[in-house]
Amino acid sequence: MPTFRQAIPADLPQIMDVVHQAQAFMATLGIDQWQDGYPSAEIIAEDIRVGRAYVFDDGGRIASIAVLTAEPEPVYETIDGAWHTAAPYLTIHRMALGDAHRHCGLAGEILKNAVDMARSMHLSAVRADTHRGNAAMRRFLEKSGFQPCGIVAYPGTGGDPLRAAYDLAL
Repeated sequence: MPTFRQAIPADLPQIMDVVHQAQAFMATLGIDQWQDGYPSAEIIAEDIRVGRAYVFDDGGRIASIAVLTAEPEPVYETIDGAWHTAAPYLTIHRMALGDAHRHCGLAGEILKNAVDMARSMHLSAVRADTHRGNAAMRRFLEKSGFQPCGIVAYPGTGGDPLRAAYDLAL
């Protein structure tokens, strides 16, 4: 099983390979999320620099990335719907799996580690959002116990700026 750890600067090229694979995969599904160059190497490098990027390392090969942060997400302050949980919470952003690591349980392991991290920080919930058209991710979140909460908007993003928002009470 790959090892979950905090990303380091040397991981950036492999992380970007994983991101590009995820972008191509979403394009095959007709999802316009991440089709405008987001997330860029600069964004991921900043995530690494501030210590919020985590990877699964499969023997020196990066299998996935997820950004886990306990910082409040400004976009989550306005929701068309309602959160089931109150702050403080951990947010999962920029979660991506490499092609070779899809359908092997790694996404569930990312969520397990996010939940464990949130509990260790004494947070009350884990929150995530995804493109409204990303049916696979939406099913995965719901199967993992996350509840749909409504819609949040990321203005200035390419494509559809609306995202389906989810939370998991701890």
